[in-house]
Parts: sequence; C-alpha cells; structure tokens
Amino acid sequence: MLINRRDRGAAAVEFALLMPFLMLLLLGIIEFAFLFLTQATVANAARMGVRNYVINYANPNAEQIAIDTASATTPDPSNVIDGTFSAECTPMGQTTLTLTYRYHTLTGFFDGMLGTFVTLKGVGSMQCGG
Repeated sequence: MLINRRDRGAAAVEFALLMPFLMLLLLGIIEFAFLFLTQATVANAARMGVRNYVINYANPNAEQIAIDTASATTPDPSNVIDGTFSAECTPMGQTTLTLTYRYHTLTGFFDGMLGTFVTLKGVGSMQCGG
C-alpha cells in the first residue's frame, strides 16, 4: 500500500488529538476503581469496629477502642473524621457504627470537579453480645 506524501503525518496528528481524551478516560477509570476500593475498605473497617465493640462492650472504654481499631484498618487512619455508635450495647440489643472518612483523590487530577476531598461513610451493624 502506497502512502501519499501528504498523508504521512495524519496518523501522528490523529494520535496527538486523541491522546488527551484517552488519558482522561484512563485516569477516570483508575480514580473510580481506587475510590470504590477505599469505600469497601471503610465499610469493612466499620464492621470490624462494631464487632470489636459488641464482643467487649462491658469494658468502660470499649467504644473508643472499637473506633480506634476501625480507624487503624482504613487506608489512612488520619483521614477518619468521625466514628459514632447509634446506641450503647445492651444484652441482645443492636448497635451500628458509622465511620466517616475523608477520601483524597489518588491522582489529584479530578480535584477541580470533586473538591479537595470526598466524604465516604462506612456502616457496620451487629447484635450485642453475640
């Protein structure tokens, strides 16, 4: 196949025009995947924290220990904004731990659209004493 002399640079120009959109798509996929992974990790941390609390609820500092345990299992414990229980444990009662986590974008590329951080919530619920 013969390429006309005028068409030689066309492929390079098309590549240069499409590359920013392809990179934006790739960065978006990576960012969303990492956000999804972080959300799942925060939800799992809340489940671990509430489990710790319902087993050891007789301990006077059980709530704070459970929140600290949950925070330690997040990707960056310093980004945990808040951890609250819905109710104190009573035998055969139920309580819920809600962790609030400040997620910073991985690449920083989407900070203009999302703001400097996104707030994620992880919720774990369990029956006390069991």
